[in-house]
Amino acid sequence: MQAHSPPETANESQLRGRVTRVLETGFRVAVSIMSIGLLLALVQREPLPETMGQPRELVSGLSNADPGSIIGLGIVAIILTPIVSTTAIAWTFYRQGDRRYATISGLVLLILLASIGLSLL
Repeated sequence: MQAHSPPETANESQLRGRVTRVLETGFRVAVSIMSIGLLLALVQREPLPETMGQPRELVSGLSNADPGSIIGLGIVAIILTPIVSTTAIAWTFYRQGDRRYATISGLVLLILLASIGLSLL
């Protein structure tokens, strides 16, 4: 016998749709950017980087159309996707008046940001 879950509310549907759009868009943008960097590396016959380097190096490399830096930008886009998604979740809960889950989502967002901040040290 299968258990049936209650029908989804409009708020749940809105949240699910928003999160799905953010995750799909983030993934597509990141893959597109990394593909451009990969193609550029192939055309220029440059080896792919083994590490990403510091943000300052990334910006400098992007200004010179460095394939490794372009790939790094794609990786940054992948890293930012869950941050944007968590922000969208927190904002949706806040707008729906659900302060409890907005606060929990905000705390998750702070943990994500702290993790990224610590990794840059």
